Amino acid sequence: MQPVLIQLDAVTFAWPGQPRLLDIHSFALYRGERVFLKGPSGSGKTTLLGLLGGVLLPDSGSIRLLEKSLPELSAAARDRFRADHTGYIFQMFNLLPYLSLVENVTLPCRFSAVRRERALARSASLEQAALDLLAGLGLSDPQLLRRSVTELSIGQQQRVAAARALIGNPELVIADEPTSALDTDSREAFLRLLFAECERGGSSLLFVSHDSSLEPLFDRALSLKDINRAATSREVL
Repeated sequence: MQPVLIQLDAVTFAWPGQPRLLDIHSFALYRGERVFLKGPSGSGKTTLLGLLGGVLLPDSGSIRLLEKSLPELSAAARDRFRADHTGYIFQMFNLLPYLSLVENVTLPCRFSAVRRERALARSASLEQAALDLLAGLGLSDPQLLRRSVTELSIGQQQRVAAARALIGNPELVIADEPTSALDTDSREAFLRLLFAECERGGSSLLFVSHDSSLEPLFDRALSLKDINRAATSREVL
């Protein structure tokens, strides 16, 4: 068994004035593992990701990433820790139209000296590190690389977002419904490229989706209702 990367114990969370949304007795993600997490809209998937990134704090319980207790860190320390060790692929990608493709990819290295140093340890420059990642994800056409991100297809934007999450070899890559706008063949092709880059960089992957057809591609798949004791009877059904 690989060492544990993330460990949650007795974690609860509720939004103000709302019933408890999450009650997780225990959850672990291991180094190098690719985990598929599914659940319907409103079940707490995105909230869980916020807790894992230290954007949100639990009402109770322990969240440890790389043996560091996130709730015990100050807000500024959590921001630095997240920038250093976690890469995100957002559902809407969140690419910046006023930056070039390469500048979008290298953006995390502006906020994290750790990821900048790791990228430069493998490449002669941050630009080259970005180009290598984009090529690995199937974006190597020089004409394509000169386009604005707004001129790219959904699939191409998705790969730029993935390269941004992967640069500097973060230990954890979190993907929040990034394939929802793609057809089945495109989803599987993207995932295989993503897996290869995660393996090359030594990153664990937590992939959140409602598309159960993707489950067989992962090392492990679980439903949020299986670990969340606060799941409603409607979600269980």
